[in-house]
Amino acid sequence: MIDRSVPPAGVVVGVDGDAATLRAAAWAAREADGRGLPLDLVQVLPPSHRPTDELRAPSGRALGLLEQARRVAVGEAPGVSVRLSVVDGSVGEALAAVARRAHLLVLGSRGFDSVVDVTLGRTLVHAMTHAACPVVVVPPRRDPCERHTGAIVVGVDGSPESHGAVAFATDVADRWHARITAVHVATRRVDADHDDQRRVLAEALAGLADRHPGVRMREAFPHGAAGEEILGEARHGAALIVLGSRGRGSLVGPLVGSTSQTVVRSACCPVAVLSSAAAQRWTSPDRAWAEEGV
Repeated sequence: MIDRSVPPAGVVVGVDGDAATLRAAAWAAREADGRGLPLDLVQVLPPSHRPTDELRAPSGRALGLLEQARRVAVGEAPGVSVRLSVVDGSVGEALAAVARRAHLLVLGSRGFDSVVDVTLGRTLVHAMTHAACPVVVVPPRRDPCERHTGAIVVGVDGSPESHGAVAFATDVADRWHARITAVHVATRRVDADHDDQRRVLAEALAGLADRHPGVRMREAFPHGAAGEEILGEARHGAALIVLGSRGRGSLVGPLVGSTSQTVVRSACCPVAVLSSAAAQRWTSPDRAWAEEGV
């Protein structure tokens, strides 16, 4: 009997039967296996009287879709422990609730039509702004067989969210034996004061070198539109982009910032986005939970 009374504490994947789900399941399985964590595949059913975080055993069509995702996950990481569940509610809200104690929430992106999709889908927006853990969005152009190779590109602007992004990115780089490219973008050439930019990066990186001494770091100080400059750095073969959900000067209210929207919409590699809650978790002095499954 599978115990579903315990919330996921490993890697959670939202499953809905789309091919994007299978890409997300493959990426998440390798990451869960590398961290020594369990993998939870979860499908969200229509809202009901049940709580949005109450996991149940799947049946019928939901079971078939989840089993398909399980086969993909186990094919990528045969040793990973997989649990299949359903939960009722609005998709973004339910997945954020289910992942409240998880290390990662992984979602697949179907891609965005630049004419139709003015903003990101509601599921991604809610997850990226409310999840207490980093949300990784796997793009439609991602090759499911592609391994964790390449640099980790992280956007830094001095905001608390970007400090959490740097902490998470450094942890991932250490696990993947990858280097980090830390990017601080000046929106105008006249603002491109490299001394100030280096100060912002130094504050974000403070203490991380001691915790992760083997991680190689490269700094980049471009000027222009932040999202486009970060995407430009990532085109040099990045394995992952890491961002805070909102940066300094964000004027989009409760939604994700314009930089995060631009990057998630157009990136060719997975993008990890940290909400304020996730960033606070990753910059907390008590980070013993992050060492689990090393």
